[in-house]
Amino acid sequence: MNNIVKEQNIELNRLYKKQTELYHAAALQCGLSDAAFWILYSLCESDDIYTQNALSETWSLPKQTVNSAISSLVRSGYICLRPIASARNSKAVVLTDEGIKLCRHTVIPILEAEERALSRMSDEERRLFLSLSDKQYQLTEEEFQQTFKTLKHKSEESDL
Repeated sequence: MNNIVKEQNIELNRLYKKQTELYHAAALQCGLSDAAFWILYSLCESDDIYTQNALSETWSLPKQTVNSAISSLVRSGYICLRPIASARNSKAVVLTDEGIKLCRHTVIPILEAEERALSRMSDEERRLFLSLSDKQYQLTEEEFQQTFKTLKHKSEESDL
């Protein structure tokens, strides 16, 4: 592999790790687990109706992790689960009044800080950043899928 590409890949992974650590620190500062933080974040940033499954998929979190965090947030009185008329087995995850108060002092200031940071980039920089981030993700996913197929094939051959 080209040394420049290798070094850039290492730097990119370091930046992703630093970003992950930044959000972990934000969750801790808010007194929340990472999963609880992302659940509340979703409920604050969007008017969409979220189920436990949707939250799990949105944040690529294990379902059990989301279920545990939701149970804790329900016990704390920050969210409740409401039946969805069109979905017999699914329930909407909804902020309670206490949850809204919590978000005003924790998650919403983080959302606002993110928006301030992005607003310090030009519109063109933001578009380019999003476009290249998405492209890098898509290409990496394609390469991983190909690698997984190769690894599976090699594993099956060694089992023979």
